Amino acid sequence: MPDDANFTEEITKWVESLPNWGKAAAAGGLALAVYIPYKFFATQARKSPVKEDWKPDVVYLYQFPRTRLLPNLSPFCMKVETWLRMSDINYEIPKCSFTLRSKEGTMPFVEFNGKEYYDSSFILRDVDELIKHTSLDDHLSAEQKSTSRAFEAMTEKSMAISAWFYRMENVEKLLDLFDPKVFGLFGSLFKMIDSKFYASTLLKRISGSDIGFHSREDIIKIGSDDLKAISKYLGNKHYFHGFKPTKVDACIFSNLCQIYYAPYTSEHRDLIEGECKNLVEYIERIKNRYWPDWDEVTTKYSNETSNWKKRHVARNGNGVKH
Repeated sequence: MPDDANFTEEITKWVESLPNWGKAAAAGGLALAVYIPYKFFATQARKSPVKEDWKPDVVYLYQFPRTRLLPNLSPFCMKVETWLRMSDINYEIPKCSFTLRSKEGTMPFVEFNGKEYYDSSFILRDVDELIKHTSLDDHLSAEQKSTSRAFEAMTEKSMAISAWFYRMENVEKLLDLFDPKVFGLFGSLFKMIDSKFYASTLLKRISGSDIGFHSREDIIKIGSDDLKAISKYLGNKHYFHGFKPTKVDACIFSNLCQIYYAPYTSEHRDLIEGECKNLVEYIERIKNRYWPDWDEVTTKYSNETSNWKKRHVARNGNGVKH
């Protein structure tokens, strides 16, 4: 019996040797074989909470698998995890299957003291209220909170959708960022199916958005204008509202990362590296402070959350530890 690695290699060679019609037939058969059990398990009522042996006051974060270059390809998952780190909240990332979703049918979601919370914005709101701590936004004025809400909406409802156009055109490069083990034995066929499904899903989301009826050129420009607005408002500040990070920083950082660290070029990234260079400094500042384990996360696909703070050494302007 050949070992798994050799068997997988032989299967891959066989698939690649097939003519186009053969690959299509194999992909179609595998799609049915995958979709039917996926649909079955995804629609079954699941236990709640998922984490039965939960510990008090620990946030359990359920999200998509780790990838290379980026801790997560979902800006919403990154937003929640970055906020948890900024807020110094104790959290863990349990193992979960691709079919697992919140009761609302979305990712990410969290469980806290046996109860589920979904939607990234609701998670930040609800968990913030449940945990007895100083919220990141407590020091903000009413005007600043209003500004945060406006920029967060612009980032997630306009800029992100504009950036999806590039994502839709480069789906295969994105899927290559996952750990090959995620796709299992028939990795090449799975990626072929997933790439078409993901591209189709992105197109539907873009088309159904408020800006989706515009031309590609106009949609891209809308995102560029959003980036310029963020850059202008940020100016020389460390964070969006000064020297302390707030919730909106977790949102903006997580979306900018999807553009800046993407495995493909784009006008948006050119803009960040050129006219909006303060956004590069902003990304690196938050990454270095709250993701000191970035390299380990993106090379070893690590879900370890207990020691990331130990890796950070705070220094003052003269490089002296404090």
